[in-house]
Amino acid sequence: MADYYDILGVKKNASEKEIKSAFKKLARKYHPDVNPGDKSAEEKFKQVSEAYDILSDKKKRAQYDRVGHEAWKAGYKEGAPPPPGGGGFSWGSGFPGAENVHFYNSGQGGFSDMDLEDLFGGIFTGRGRRRRQGPVRGEDSLSRLAIPMLDAVEGGERRITLSTAAGGQETLTVKIPQGIAEGQKIRLAGKGSPGFSGGPSGDLLIEIVYEPDQRFERDGANLTTVVNVPLSLAALGGEIKVPTLEGGADMKIPAGTQGGQRLRLKGKGLPKKGGGRGDLFARIRVQVPKKLDGAGRELIEKLKKYE
Repeated sequence: MADYYDILGVKKNASEKEIKSAFKKLARKYHPDVNPGDKSAEEKFKQVSEAYDILSDKKKRAQYDRVGHEAWKAGYKEGAPPPPGGGGFSWGSGFPGAENVHFYNSGQGGFSDMDLEDLFGGIFTGRGRRRRQGPVRGEDSLSRLAIPMLDAVEGGERRITLSTAAGGQETLTVKIPQGIAEGQKIRLAGKGSPGFSGGPSGDLLIEIVYEPDQRFERDGANLTTVVNVPLSLAALGGEIKVPTLEGGADMKIPAGTQGGQRLRLKGKGLPKKGGGRGDLFARIRVQVPKKLDGAGRELIEKLKKYE
Protein backbone atom coordinates (compact mmCIF):
# COMPACT_ATOMS: atom_id res chain seq x y z
CA MET A 1 0.00 0.00 0.00
CA ALA A 2 1.47 3.35 -1.04
CA ASP A 3 1.77 5.74 1.88
CA TYR A 4 1.19 9.48 1.75
CA TYR A 5 4.85 10.22 1.10
CA ASP A 6 4.88 7.87 -1.89
CA ILE A 7 1.67 9.41 -3.23
CA LEU A 8 3.26 12.87 -3.25
CA GLY A 9 6.61 11.50 -4.41
CA VAL A 10 8.62 12.96 -1.53
CA LYS A 11 10.97 11.52 1.09
CA LYS A 12 9.87 11.01 4.68
CA ASN A 13 12.12 13.86 5.81
CA ALA A 14 10.75 16.26 3.18
CA SER A 15 10.36 19.87 4.23
CA GLU A 16 7.02 21.71 4.29
CA LYS A 17 8.08 23.58 1.17
CA GLU A 18 8.88 20.34 -0.67
CA ILE A 19 5.54 18.81 0.34
CA LYS A 20 3.59 21.84 -0.82
CA SER A 21 5.50 22.03 -4.09
CA ALA A 22 4.87 18.33 -4.81
CA PHE A 23 1.16 18.71 -4.02
CA LYS A 24 0.74 21.76 -6.27
CA LYS A 25 2.42 19.99 -9.18
CA LEU A 26 0.29 16.85 -8.84
CA ALA A 27 -2.95 18.71 -8.11
CA ARG A 28 -2.56 20.76 -11.27
CA LYS A 29 -1.82 17.60 -13.25
CA TYR A 30 -4.87 15.68 -12.03
CA HIS A 31 -7.29 18.57 -11.50
CA PRO A 32 -10.76 17.87 -12.97
CA ASP A 33 -10.69 20.98 -15.15
CA VAL A 34 -7.66 19.52 -16.91
CA ASN A 35 -9.04 15.96 -17.04
CA PRO A 36 -12.84 16.23 -17.45
CA GLY A 37 -14.55 12.87 -17.03
CA ASP A 38 -11.30 11.00 -16.31
CA LYS A 39 -12.04 8.71 -13.34
CA SER A 40 -8.40 7.71 -12.95
CA ALA A 41 -7.35 11.35 -12.67
CA GLU A 42 -10.24 11.94 -10.25
CA GLU A 43 -8.96 9.17 -7.98
CA LYS A 44 -5.38 10.47 -8.15
CA PHE A 45 -6.61 13.96 -7.30
CA LYS A 46 -8.38 12.56 -4.24
CA GLN A 47 -5.25 10.70 -3.13
CA VAL A 48 -2.83 13.62 -3.45
CA SER A 49 -5.30 15.94 -1.73
CA GLU A 50 -5.74 13.51 1.17
CA ALA A 51 -1.97 13.05 1.45
CA TYR A 52 -1.39 16.79 1.50
CA ASP A 53 -4.04 17.35 4.16
CA ILE A 54 -2.15 15.05 6.53
CA LEU A 55 1.46 15.86 5.68
CA SER A 56 0.97 19.65 5.56
CA ASP A 57 -0.19 19.68 9.19
CA LYS A 58 2.59 19.19 11.76
CA LYS A 59 0.42 17.45 14.38
CA LYS A 60 -1.28 15.14 11.93
CA ARG A 61 2.01 14.33 10.26
CA ALA A 62 3.68 13.50 13.58
CA GLN A 63 0.81 11.17 14.54
CA TYR A 64 0.80 9.60 11.09
CA ASP A 65 4.55 8.95 11.28
CA ARG A 66 4.16 7.29 14.68
CA VAL A 67 1.28 4.93 13.89
CA GLY A 68 2.08 4.18 10.23
CA HIS A 69 -0.08 4.28 7.12
CA GLU A 70 -2.09 1.09 7.62
CA ALA A 71 -3.04 1.92 11.20
CA TRP A 72 -3.92 5.48 10.19
CA LYS A 73 -6.20 4.32 7.39
CA ALA A 74 -7.79 1.81 9.77
CA GLY A 75 -8.83 4.69 11.99
CA TYR A 76 -6.22 4.65 14.78
CA LYS A 77 -4.92 8.09 15.75
CA GLU A 78 -3.88 8.11 19.40
CA GLY A 79 -7.31 8.09 20.97
CA ALA A 80 -9.56 9.30 18.18
CA PRO A 81 -10.14 7.91 14.70
CA PRO A 82 -9.50 10.32 11.86
CA PRO A 83 -12.43 11.46 9.73
CA PRO A 84 -12.89 9.59 6.44
CA GLY A 85 -10.07 10.40 4.06
CA GLY A 86 -7.83 11.79 6.82
CA GLY A 87 -10.06 14.65 8.01
CA GLY A 88 -9.65 17.38 5.48
CA PHE A 89 -11.31 16.35 2.25
CA SER A 90 -14.87 15.55 1.13
CA TRP A 91 -16.53 14.90 -2.18
CA GLY A 92 -19.97 15.61 -3.58
CA SER A 93 -21.64 14.01 -6.57
CA GLY A 94 -21.55 15.02 -10.20
CA PHE A 95 -17.77 15.29 -10.48
CA PRO A 96 -17.54 16.45 -14.12
CA GLY A 97 -16.96 20.18 -13.94
CA ALA A 98 -16.17 19.83 -10.22
CA GLU A 99 -19.21 21.90 -9.25
CA ASN A 100 -19.92 19.71 -6.21
CA VAL A 101 -16.36 19.27 -4.99
CA HIS A 102 -15.80 20.82 -1.56
CA PHE A 103 -12.72 21.21 0.57
CA TYR A 104 -12.84 21.97 4.27
CA ASN A 105 -10.39 22.70 7.02
CA SER A 106 -10.57 20.29 9.95
CA GLY A 107 -9.33 22.92 12.40
CA GLN A 108 -5.94 21.22 12.68
CA GLY A 109 -4.50 22.29 9.36
CA GLY A 110 -5.44 20.96 5.94
CA PHE A 111 -6.21 23.30 3.08
CA SER A 112 -5.91 26.97 3.86
CA ASP A 113 -7.11 29.99 1.90
CA MET A 114 -3.56 30.61 0.80
CA ASP A 115 -3.09 27.05 -0.47
CA LEU A 116 -6.23 27.10 -2.59
CA GLU A 117 -5.75 30.63 -3.90
CA ASP A 118 -2.14 29.81 -4.76
CA LEU A 119 -2.99 26.53 -6.45
CA PHE A 120 -6.10 27.44 -8.44
CA GLY A 121 -5.61 31.17 -8.98
CA GLY A 122 -8.55 32.34 -6.85
CA ILE A 123 -11.15 29.85 -8.07
CA PHE A 124 -12.03 28.72 -4.53
CA THR A 125 -13.24 30.58 -1.43
CA GLY A 126 -11.98 30.10 2.11
CA ARG A 127 -14.14 26.98 2.67
CA GLY A 128 -13.31 25.68 -0.73
CA ARG A 129 -16.58 26.36 -2.53
CA ARG A 130 -16.23 27.58 -6.06
CA ARG A 131 -16.41 31.36 -6.24
CA ARG A 132 -15.98 31.91 -9.96
CA GLN A 133 -15.16 30.05 -13.11
CA GLY A 134 -12.86 32.61 -14.64
CA PRO A 135 -10.09 31.45 -16.99
CA VAL A 136 -6.71 30.77 -15.38
CA ARG A 137 -3.49 30.63 -17.38
CA GLY A 138 -1.52 27.39 -17.19
CA GLU A 139 1.90 27.13 -15.61
CA ASP A 140 5.09 27.54 -17.61
CA SER A 141 7.03 24.30 -18.06
CA LEU A 142 10.81 23.86 -18.13
CA SER A 143 12.74 21.39 -20.23
CA ARG A 144 16.39 21.02 -21.24
CA LEU A 145 17.79 20.55 -24.72
CA ALA A 146 21.35 19.37 -25.39
CA ILE A 147 22.87 20.79 -28.57
CA PRO A 148 26.28 20.50 -30.25
CA MET A 149 28.61 23.37 -29.46
CA LEU A 150 28.73 24.28 -33.15
CA ASP A 151 24.94 24.86 -33.17
CA ALA A 152 25.42 27.34 -30.34
CA VAL A 153 27.87 29.29 -32.48
CA GLU A 154 26.19 29.07 -35.88
CA GLY A 155 22.55 28.42 -34.96
CA GLY A 156 20.41 25.59 -36.26
CA GLU A 157 17.26 23.57 -35.71
CA ARG A 158 16.40 20.63 -33.45
CA ARG A 159 13.24 18.52 -33.36
CA ILE A 160 11.70 17.64 -30.00
CA THR A 161 8.70 15.49 -29.06
CA LEU A 162 6.31 16.57 -26.29
CA SER A 163 3.58 14.68 -24.43
CA THR A 164 0.22 16.41 -24.77
CA ALA A 165 -2.47 16.79 -22.09
CA ALA A 166 -4.66 14.38 -24.06
CA GLY A 167 -2.02 11.65 -23.78
CA GLY A 168 -0.66 11.96 -27.31
CA GLN A 169 2.59 13.33 -28.65
CA GLU A 170 3.51 16.45 -30.59
CA THR A 171 6.73 17.00 -32.53
CA LEU A 172 8.06 20.54 -32.72
CA THR A 173 10.99 22.21 -34.46
CA VAL A 174 13.06 24.40 -32.16
CA LYS A 175 15.10 27.13 -33.81
CA ILE A 176 18.49 27.60 -32.15
CA PRO A 177 19.61 31.24 -32.46
CA GLN A 178 23.20 32.09 -33.29
CA GLY A 179 25.36 32.77 -30.26
CA ILE A 180 23.11 31.18 -27.62
CA ALA A 181 24.96 30.52 -24.37
CA GLU A 182 24.51 27.52 -22.13
CA GLY A 183 21.80 28.17 -19.55
CA GLN A 184 19.86 30.57 -21.76
CA LYS A 185 16.24 29.66 -22.53
CA ILE A 186 14.11 29.49 -25.65
CA ARG A 187 10.40 30.18 -25.12
CA LEU A 188 7.72 28.25 -27.01
CA ALA A 189 4.47 30.13 -26.44
CA GLY A 190 1.44 28.05 -25.45
CA LYS A 191 3.33 24.75 -25.17
CA GLY A 192 3.38 24.58 -21.37
CA SER A 193 0.80 23.24 -18.91
CA PRO A 194 -2.86 23.64 -19.95
CA GLY A 195 -4.92 26.40 -18.38
CA PHE A 196 -8.02 26.04 -16.21
CA SER A 197 -11.59 26.95 -17.11
CA GLY A 198 -10.73 27.91 -20.65
CA GLY A 199 -7.59 29.81 -19.75
CA PRO A 200 -4.58 29.78 -22.11
CA SER A 201 -1.79 27.29 -21.76
CA GLY A 202 1.50 28.37 -20.25
CA ASP A 203 4.75 28.51 -22.18
CA LEU A 204 7.47 25.91 -22.55
CA LEU A 205 10.92 27.20 -21.60
CA ILE A 206 13.75 25.20 -23.11
CA GLU A 207 17.06 25.59 -21.30
CA ILE A 208 20.09 25.05 -23.52
CA VAL A 209 22.92 22.76 -22.45
CA TYR A 210 25.95 21.81 -24.53
CA GLU A 211 26.81 18.30 -25.62
CA PRO A 212 30.40 17.33 -24.76
CA ASP A 213 32.98 17.34 -27.55
CA GLN A 214 35.94 15.01 -27.15
CA ARG A 215 38.24 17.45 -28.93
CA PHE A 216 37.86 20.15 -26.32
CA GLU A 217 37.97 20.75 -22.59
CA ARG A 218 35.61 23.45 -21.30
CA ASP A 219 36.24 26.17 -18.78
CA GLY A 220 33.20 28.42 -18.91
CA ALA A 221 33.18 29.94 -22.39
CA ASN A 222 36.83 29.03 -23.01
CA LEU A 223 37.97 25.85 -24.76
CA THR A 224 41.27 24.00 -24.65
CA THR A 225 42.51 21.50 -27.21
CA VAL A 226 45.74 19.50 -27.38
CA VAL A 227 47.96 20.13 -30.42
CA ASN A 228 50.85 17.87 -31.41
CA VAL A 229 53.84 19.91 -32.62
CA PRO A 230 56.94 18.33 -34.22
CA LEU A 231 60.18 18.94 -32.38
CA SER A 232 61.65 20.90 -35.27
CA LEU A 233 58.61 23.20 -35.48
CA ALA A 234 58.62 23.82 -31.73
CA ALA A 235 62.31 24.71 -31.92
CA LEU A 236 62.33 26.77 -35.11
CA GLY A 237 58.77 28.16 -35.12
CA GLY A 238 56.18 28.20 -37.89
CA GLU A 239 52.46 27.56 -38.37
CA ILE A 240 50.22 24.60 -37.65
CA LYS A 241 46.53 23.77 -38.07
CA VAL A 242 44.49 23.82 -34.85
CA PRO A 243 40.99 22.30 -34.54
CA THR A 244 38.21 24.80 -33.76
CA LEU A 245 34.43 24.50 -33.54
CA GLU A 246 34.08 25.80 -37.10
CA GLY A 247 36.93 23.67 -38.53
CA GLY A 248 40.70 24.17 -38.69
CA ALA A 249 42.51 27.46 -38.11
CA ASP A 250 46.15 28.44 -38.61
CA MET A 251 48.10 29.16 -35.44
CA LYS A 252 51.56 30.65 -35.26
CA ILE A 253 54.06 28.62 -33.23
CA PRO A 254 56.82 30.86 -31.85
CA ALA A 255 60.39 29.54 -32.01
CA GLY A 256 61.35 27.80 -28.79
CA THR A 257 57.79 26.78 -27.85
CA GLN A 258 57.80 24.38 -24.91
CA GLY A 259 55.72 21.29 -24.29
CA GLY A 260 52.70 22.10 -22.07
CA GLN A 261 52.68 25.74 -23.13
CA ARG A 262 49.25 27.20 -24.04
CA LEU A 263 48.76 29.42 -27.07
CA ARG A 264 45.55 31.40 -27.58
CA LEU A 265 43.19 31.92 -30.48
CA LYS A 266 41.04 34.85 -29.38
CA GLY A 267 37.26 34.62 -29.88
CA LYS A 268 37.23 30.97 -30.98
CA GLY A 269 35.56 29.62 -27.84
CA LEU A 270 31.88 29.35 -26.86
CA PRO A 271 29.24 32.09 -26.79
CA LYS A 272 29.02 34.21 -23.63
CA LYS A 273 25.72 35.21 -22.02
CA GLY A 274 26.58 38.88 -22.32
CA GLY A 275 27.58 38.54 -25.97
CA GLY A 276 30.81 37.71 -27.72
CA ARG A 277 32.78 34.50 -27.41
CA GLY A 278 35.42 32.99 -25.19
CA ASP A 279 38.88 31.97 -26.37
CA LEU A 280 40.40 28.75 -27.65
CA PHE A 281 43.68 27.61 -26.10
CA ALA A 282 46.04 25.16 -27.76
CA ARG A 283 48.03 23.09 -25.26
CA ILE A 284 51.30 22.17 -26.98
CA ARG A 285 52.48 18.58 -26.98
CA VAL A 286 55.99 18.38 -28.50
CA GLN A 287 56.50 15.24 -30.55
CA VAL A 288 59.93 13.64 -30.31
CA PRO A 289 60.95 11.21 -33.10
CA LYS A 290 60.61 7.60 -31.93
CA LYS A 291 63.36 6.28 -34.24
CA LEU A 292 66.52 7.97 -35.41
CA ASP A 293 69.04 6.87 -38.02
CA GLY A 294 72.69 7.76 -37.79
CA ALA A 295 72.27 11.19 -39.35
CA GLY A 296 69.32 11.96 -37.10
CA ARG A 297 71.21 11.00 -33.99
CA GLU A 298 74.11 13.17 -35.09
CA LEU A 299 71.80 16.17 -35.44
CA ILE A 300 70.30 15.62 -31.98
CA GLU A 301 73.78 15.34 -30.51
CA LYS A 302 74.60 18.72 -32.02
CA LEU A 303 71.47 20.18 -30.40
CA LYS A 304 72.72 19.29 -26.93
CA LYS A 305 74.97 22.31 -26.75
CA TYR A 306 71.88 24.57 -27.10
CA GLU A 307 69.99 23.03 -24.19
